[in-house]
Amino acid sequence: MGRWLRTIWSSVAFRLTLNYSILALLTSLVSLFFVYYQSVKILESQFSRQVQITAQRMNAHFEQGGLAGLAREISLEMADHVNTDTEMFMLLDPVGRMLVGNIAWDPSDAPLNGSGVMRSVQLRGKPVHGYLVARRLRDGSTLIIGHDLRDLYELTDLIKKVSLAATGVIALLVLLGAVLFRRVLQRRVEVIRRTAAQIGAGELGQRIPAHPRQDEFALLSSDINRMLDRIELLMHGVRNVSDAVAHQLRTPLTRMLVRLRSIDWDRDTREDIRARVDCLSAELEDLVKVSEKLLQIAELESGTRRKHFEPVRLDVIARDVAELYEAVAEDQHAELSFHGDGAAPLLGDPDLLAGAIATLVDNALKYAGDTARIRIETLQTARETRLTVSDNGPGIPPEKMNRIGERFYRAHRHVPGYGLGLATVIAIARLHGGHLELSNAEPGLCVRLHFPRNPPIAAA
Repeated sequence: MGRWLRTIWSSVAFRLTLNYSILALLTSLVSLFFVYYQSVKILESQFSRQVQITAQRMNAHFEQGGLAGLAREISLEMADHVNTDTEMFMLLDPVGRMLVGNIAWDPSDAPLNGSGVMRSVQLRGKPVHGYLVARRLRDGSTLIIGHDLRDLYELTDLIKKVSLAATGVIALLVLLGAVLFRRVLQRRVEVIRRTAAQIGAGELGQRIPAHPRQDEFALLSSDINRMLDRIELLMHGVRNVSDAVAHQLRTPLTRMLVRLRSIDWDRDTREDIRARVDCLSAELEDLVKVSEKLLQIAELESGTRRKHFEPVRLDVIARDVAELYEAVAEDQHAELSFHGDGAAPLLGDPDLLAGAIATLVDNALKYAGDTARIRIETLQTARETRLTVSDNGPGIPPEKMNRIGERFYRAHRHVPGYGLGLATVIAIARLHGGHLELSNAEPGLCVRLHFPRNPPIAAA
């Protein structure tokens, strides 16, 4: 039992629910006290009004029939058997002798101005607590009218018992509600904890089951699932990159090692040794470029370059890149054109954006060949800024489209390269809150970069 209580009390859900429930209980107690207090005041007011009305009526009999007429009326009131066990009467002559009445009480300490007092008296020989009003009549006599407060006490006692019972029921419901709420909350949290434990054990494909009710926990689960999707994607990317890096570096390193070992420093001529060293230097420079590309992608994905963002015009950057590649296109007998439909403002890094556009143009020139027709276009809409680079090359086979953008993956193996260009472009787009879209233009390939007008700060 003690262990169960410690488990229950250690639950944040239970304590939180209990705190709010205690607040609700205190609010209910205040409300019940207010109802009790007002009920008592209303009952006291009713008794007071009843006594005051009786006193006024008796005073009217005194004005009409004098002291004797008032005494007769009081005698009739006590003999009519209507409320005789609760009504109180006492009439004293000017010298203080009781003429008629049913109570025994010394009224010397009672105010004679008609205001009511609560006193203990003897009613028909029994001690009772009553509400009394004493008045000095015109001839010097004293009239005392009262009412037994037994009914008032019974009603107030009944209200008190009902209030206490209601308090007990509310307290019980508070405890039951706290326990039930803890169980419901624990079931919802347990699903998240179980999924987190499975993921921690290496099952990266596990996700929190969707809940039909779109409450706060469902929204939290959806956010966590999206985060897990991103983490799984990054983990697969890291694994693929590690495998690809190992595969891509192993071949040239092995080749360089074989070439180094094949050099006969004693028999080979100086020219042969220099030629082989120059070849090895060229391959090392290629590896350095690959390493720099990988470091650049890692830097882009970390988001550190976002601090260099500034207002730029994508159309101006694209036009500059097109002018830069005009000479290269002419050498390859290719056609390169730029089309901009007005200004295309954007918040970003101009160097990175220019590098992304240059990579797309370079890929188009590389894959489309000597008769390439390349079109660069920028467009500003109400929701996004879009850059399009299209060519008339061979395009990409549909079965390979999903793998485009993976590091070291090349759809066309006969074209030289390392398969890091589009991976860099995708990282640049994500840094700016955008994304890359590929589609076959038949003929050719159409590459679009979509940038939102207001990119999210956490985009990466």
